[in-house]
Amino acid sequence: MNLQQLVHQHADALSDLEQDIIQYIMENPKEVQNISIACLSDKLHVSKSSVLRLSKKLGFSGFSEFKYYLRQESEKTNIKPDDGEIYDKQLSDIIQTLNFLKTVDFLPINELLYHSKTIYCYSTGFSQKKPLEEFFKMMLSLGKRVLILPNKTELDMAMPMITREDCVIIASVSGETPAIKENLTTLKFRGIETITFTLPGNNYFARNSSYHLNYYCTPFSVGIDKDDSLSLISLHCLVDFLFRSYTTYKLLEE
Repeated sequence: MNLQQLVHQHADALSDLEQDIIQYIMENPKEVQNISIACLSDKLHVSKSSVLRLSKKLGFSGFSEFKYYLRQESEKTNIKPDDGEIYDKQLSDIIQTLNFLKTVDFLPINELLYHSKTIYCYSTGFSQKKPLEEFFKMMLSLGKRVLILPNKTELDMAMPMITREDCVIIASVSGETPAIKENLTTLKFRGIETITFTLPGNNYFARNSSYHLNYYCTPFSVGIDKDDSLSLISLHCLVDFLFRSYTTYKLLEE
């Protein structure tokens, strides 16, 4: 995950002062990776504790680890990828995702989907919504009631209507979207079962859902500026795998 993505992930938790600090760091990463916390504090006229607090909010143990991350990111941008690397990453993501899914016991997940009156689906981003829309169409062909909640407002409005006879699927990249944590925790306390799709890791969504499925997604550089891009083709593979598994289960049940 590059610095821009990292900051976007934690943006809601940053104060105005911390946003000013990170803006300077993003504009001058090579300088910041080689100076001390005291030097940066003096340059920006902020306290050392403010810089340290920002580093920890971004997931680092301290400013030293943050600087190490900046150096690693700088080294990545200086590496020229092989012509086939961009395709190798795509294939690797798909293979890793499918290999993981083959190890999962889908029986309880299929039972949950089968017995749920309504399957509510929500994605934390536009790109994650596309696979869920495909899931909706495929499940509709089996006569299963699936509802796509297109935004946070409609998710909040639907919360009181979701019962223990339903289930909720949430697709995310990081599994740490701050605005959705409260919804997920509320569903958990109400005894409503959830299925989350995220990248691998001990993230909040994985820890607080009934079932969690991983998909692999490796950033690759595009354009003159070598901006990191993410392809969620492996999430499409996950959704397709889930549908195939459910179809097989449904045929055996009926």
